[in-house]
Amino acid sequence: MSLQHALLGLLNYRPATGYQLKAAFKESIYFFWNATLPQIYRTLNQMEKKGWLIAMIEPQEGKPNRKVYKLTENGLKEFQRWLGEPSEVPQRKNPMMLKIFFGNQMDRDQFAIHLQKMHEYYANLLEKYEKEVKPVIQRYATLTGASDDARYWAFTLEFGRMHAEMVTEWCNKLLKAVNREKSSSKNNPHEKAREYKKRRTRI
Repeated sequence: MSLQHALLGLLNYRPATGYQLKAAFKESIYFFWNATLPQIYRTLNQMEKKGWLIAMIEPQEGKPNRKVYKLTENGLKEFQRWLGEPSEVPQRKNPMMLKIFFGNQMDRDQFAIHLQKMHEYYANLLEKYEKEVKPVIQRYATLTGASDDARYWAFTLEFGRMHAEMVTEWCNKLLKAVNREKSSSKNNPHEKAREYKKRRTRI
């Protein structure tokens, strides 16, 4: 999925300024696709050159004029073409999983800190899904008149919620295992020697 097609999809609901598109990212699809405001404006300019959208200048009383982007017929065709093509394979790069993979080479306390931070991130994300994203779906359905689409927006929210739940449960499971290991190693002279050797190797 490219940023261009995300913008085409959002503009298919209604014309919008670059700032409004950034707000739409922040309030709706940010948990699986995000972009900065400069990236959005740069991409909008590229799309305008391709003829996928047109920019209309709207005067505002007491405020600077604003540029509103509207989808063209060619832009809609490109969006529909993209919807019909096979989906890309999801990216599998995950720095945290790489650290987990090499976790046995890490100090147990540091390993636990990594897990706690990961748990905290996904727990906060889960809370955000429930408290913030659900109301946004309802609001955007009313704002755009796309009440039928809201069901599909909810599908993506459900994916994010279930993934966050899985990760928090997984972190809890690993943290319990690490704590048990730390507890048993306190009275194990061989484990103490092993940890000492690791620290000496890192010095």
